[in-house]
Amino acid sequence: LDGFNVIPSYFTLAIFPLMSRYARDSHDSLIRAYHLAIRLLVMIALPIAVLVTLLSTLLIRILGGSAFLPDSAIALTILIWSIPIGFVNSVTQYVLIAVNQQRFLTRAFIIGVLFNIGANLVLIPRYGYAGAAVVTVLSEVSLLIPFYIAVRRHVARLPWVELLWRQLVAAAGMGATAALLRNTELVAVVLSSLVYVGLLVALGAFRDPDIQRVLRIVPFIGQRVPAAPSDPFGE
Repeated sequence: LDGFNVIPSYFTLAIFPLMSRYARDSHDSLIRAYHLAIRLLVMIALPIAVLVTLLSTLLIRILGGSAFLPDSAIALTILIWSIPIGFVNSVTQYVLIAVNQQRFLTRAFIIGVLFNIGANLVLIPRYGYAGAAVVTVLSEVSLLIPFYIAVRRHVARLPWVELLWRQLVAAAGMGATAALLRNTELVAVVLSSLVYVGLLVALGAFRDPDIQRVLRIVPFIGQRVPAAPSDPFGE
């Protein structure tokens, strides 16, 4: 799963200089950039989670062999749902750094480590690998909670429903399609992916002009779209 963490790391490193400048010069632009970053990262993370859940047995069979089934597939199915929360945590961490909350981040990570240790001690003896996988997901939640408290205090409240409802509805449609076609995995992957993109388009997920502004400051995408203004989120 560590390979997926390249996505938010690459993205947040690309926009961090802008966020630092906005934190100093334009609070409204910082909020807009943060909102768009969350929308895009969750838009990427949810289909990854759905597809890996669908293909967990096949992936384990290919990578490790049938000897690791079904335990490893069950663990992967649980673990992959740490990805959407982890993506949000990744960009939120950089936003808090931009507003000079490094000390708070240290305390939040200490809370996360203590929760992880305590939860593992409680759940692993009873539930084994499944308990460890659940703890991994809950550990991301244990970071998200203090992160969000700090964001509310130092940046702004996040309108979670407004930011994420389209992605969640599209992911639900994707999951339902994949479940209906679960006996034909390749067809399920292709059709459920098309359903996800189609629902995002139908729900207007790409209509916001700020989406293009975010994409332009990501280097490998920015090469394919018109040049961005020097202040992509400025009024």
